[in-house]
Amino acid sequence: MNPEESPWREKYRVRLGAAAGIVFIWRAQPTSLVFLFSGLLLGSLGILLRQWAAGCLMKNDELATKGPYAIVRNPLYLGSFVAAAGLMLAATSFAHPTDLRRGHVDRTLFFWAILWIFIDSVYMPKIRKEAALLRARFGAEYDAYAERVPALFPRLSRQLRPNFSTFSVELWKKNEEYWSLVGFAFICVILIFRFHYAR
Repeated sequence: MNPEESPWREKYRVRLGAAAGIVFIWRAQPTSLVFLFSGLLLGSLGILLRQWAAGCLMKNDELATKGPYAIVRNPLYLGSFVAAAGLMLAATSFAHPTDLRRGHVDRTLFFWAILWIFIDSVYMPKIRKEAALLRARFGAEYDAYAERVPALFPRLSRQLRPNFSTFSVELWKKNEEYWSLVGFAFICVILIFRFHYAR
């Protein structure tokens, strides 16, 4: 992809994500063990989906249609969204509906608003552009793939049979997805410490 032809949201996607992560770490103050545990569990599922997808992706070599790519066309992005939603849930700043103090509500809504804006303004346009590039590169093969596999959310009407046999540790290492695992673990530790010292 030519950087000169890329819109600002693509060129600065990583930087914007890092900035959002810093703000999240700075402002997060989890106060509910239920929300913390549920959120970290949900986020872990998302980050594991990213690891699985990275181990099945041969960038620019062939159209990825196996593993999680047989369920959704964008498992890496879906994993990111689920992981982010899990962290938002874990950082929820009230323990009970009767404890909806204004500052806690504002902080929680702020995190969700930032997540939604980031997904809508940065990731959704990127997903559409990548689909166009794949269609131009693989033609009818991609059209057939897009016809049978949804972009982001699995079809509940389909019988899903995840195939983990296509996962390659070599591909996973090559795609350097382990950094997302490290970053997620780092944020989880911070949230747990914040929860512990907030009590």
